[in-house]
Amino acid sequence: MNKLILAALLASLVPSAAWASDLAIKVEHEITTLSADGVTRVTRFGERLIRRDNHSWVARIIPAGAHEEADHHTAGKGHKHMDIAAASRWVELGNDGKLRVRIVNAHEKVTVDITPVDYNNIGFDGKWTTASQLLDPEQIKRMKAITRSAPAGARWYEGGTRDAKVQVLWDEKDNYPRRIDSANAAGTSRSSMLVTREKMPAVMPWTQLKGYEQKEYSDLLD
Repeated sequence: MNKLILAALLASLVPSAAWASDLAIKVEHEITTLSADGVTRVTRFGERLIRRDNHSWVARIIPAGAHEEADHHTAGKGHKHMDIAAASRWVELGNDGKLRVRIVNAHEKVTVDITPVDYNNIGFDGKWTTASQLLDPEQIKRMKAITRSAPAGARWYEGGTRDAKVQVLWDEKDNYPRRIDSANAAGTSRSSMLVTREKMPAVMPWTQLKGYEQKEYSDLLD
């Protein structure tokens, strides 16, 4: 989603103390921008989010052939490069309300602990609600319900500012956005996020990390 358009929307999110029910979703993003030189650029990518109890796991969907395996085989275990955008993000909510955030690189079998000062470097806002359900239900309560046609069990809400509008199709039973559409008033930027419910995996990905090396984010900067 376009960060400029949704910055004001996401800034006011507040954490939720309660754990929600199991959730497995596919999230498809499309961002269209018109630059000053008249060129239209379209960016598309997908992710999967799995939530169970106090764990949230977000993994980028990498199409076949998009990731050069040879780069990993020839670079060796000791190379410093890590594709942070392609790495999975694992967030764990502690009983004290504090988060433990890690990125997981399956190619190198490494987990990397991320401290709050480095959240921005991995595109994370530091909130459990956005990690586990994309948007906070409290934010939806501050938006205006609109009459846009919606499927059963969901309702459209609108928010934003004079310069940028956001519409959210909210699942009112399971508390997650089924779709988010946003656009700026100038018409030079728009984005959509389509969410599809999926079957929960039989095995949670964070239980399959035996033998992974543990590092700190600072280790990647040496």
